[in-house]
Amino acid sequence: MAISIPKTKPWFSPPRLAKSFRDARRLPLVPIFIIVFVLVLPAIFANVWSNFRGFDPEVGTLQDRLVPPAWTKAKVLALKGGVDYSNIAVIKNDEQIAGAILTRQGTPVANGQEIVGIIKYKSDGDTIKIGRALIYPGGVEESVKSKLAPGLVVFKNPVTFGEGGLFVGGEEILSGVAFLGTNDGGEVTFTPLGATLQGEQAIDAIEVRDANGNIVAPILGVATMEDLRLDGSKAFLLAQPDNVRQLTPDGSSKYWLGTDKLGRDLVTRMIHGARISLTVSLIAILFAGIVGTSLGLMAGYAGGWVDALIMRLVDIKLAIPSILLALVFVAVVGASLETVIMVIALVYWALYARQARGETLSIKNRDFVQRARVAGASHFRIITKHIFPNVLNTLIIVATLQLGTAILFEASLSFLGAGIPRPTPAWGVMVADGRELIVANWWVSFFPGMAILIAVLSLNLLGDWTRDKLDPKTRQLT
Repeated sequence: MAISIPKTKPWFSPPRLAKSFRDARRLPLVPIFIIVFVLVLPAIFANVWSNFRGFDPEVGTLQDRLVPPAWTKAKVLALKGGVDYSNIAVIKNDEQIAGAILTRQGTPVANGQEIVGIIKYKSDGDTIKIGRALIYPGGVEESVKSKLAPGLVVFKNPVTFGEGGLFVGGEEILSGVAFLGTNDGGEVTFTPLGATLQGEQAIDAIEVRDANGNIVAPILGVATMEDLRLDGSKAFLLAQPDNVRQLTPDGSSKYWLGTDKLGRDLVTRMIHGARISLTVSLIAILFAGIVGTSLGLMAGYAGGWVDALIMRLVDIKLAIPSILLALVFVAVVGASLETVIMVIALVYWALYARQARGETLSIKNRDFVQRARVAGASHFRIITKHIFPNVLNTLIIVATLQLGTAILFEASLSFLGAGIPRPTPAWGVMVADGRELIVANWWVSFFPGMAILIAVLSLNLLGDWTRDKLDPKTRQLT
């Protein structure tokens, strides 16, 4: 009697599609999607992206420094004239500080001590802002030019004012041209160095004339400003006199997530930073796994003094704080990509050694190992062919869980200046570059920090799923 073998149904049949859908639902699709698009694809196509967009991850354009994200709209401030400079109220933590005054440089002082912290100012009940300014009384904006070689100095946002708002020694200057401090929207920049010039440095760099063509002597003073009501079109508001027109400029479609303080595109640097993070973590975990697993298998299988020696080394390693060990190692060897890889491998090998040793102790006395020994198999063959395959699942779980922590560890070292050296675009370096700009230019640190958060969280979720699938105890429970 012939037995008919049922034909396999095609992949597009409803039962096969339903089974594929059920299998897909069990996968951690969101973490996998994030890992692929935040780490893997950027690491592979980083150079393609740079060539396509024309951005160098290490070199920027200073004229485009600190451009905000594309969706950001300009914030407009107006110079506020007629302020009683000697009667400006200084408010800290929502309480007015008695006896507080402003120095000629615009610094709040009370009882001879500078007031620090988050401070607000009020004049006649209106909230105002105080900033330092380089003032050219009677100057004309069209006359501003560089005293130095053409193209050496970049002017951003010279403010033409005609209704006051600028004070020198408490006396108001009614008209002229001013360069406000960087935090208040204006700056003068030496193009090759990227250094912001204020006070005497800017005096040496630029020249301003009045309507009669006479050179105007600059004075260091104080600007009083207030938020401009947005009750007109943006173009109309920015065209008005007495406005700090580029306090926070419009975002540009050219730079999707903005630029850093050297004019480098954040998206490009983050894409290249993904390559750094993925490369460092994969190679470091591979080295740590090979060294730690080899020592753990040797300790568990040999036992005796070999086991005691290796485990004491593991104990010594675990007794030293990881970040301290890394900082000392970098201080001795020097910061570089290779050094960071060696540091992470040095920090993480001990966990593989302990895990491999424990698994080896539970496996080496089992029947299949004893039969291999009786059959004349060498120690090396027993370890590689009979013990290691049974330890591999556990080591894969450990490696998957450590990928995220390795990225976080590398970012921490780079943030502290002991990891990837500048100008290499590592995520930790990018966060460190924006820490002094976090209030006014939040995007410089925010987006690299979010990349670290999302990548590490996704890798940890993937590691948890891998443990659930590969751990025999977990499989039995489910």
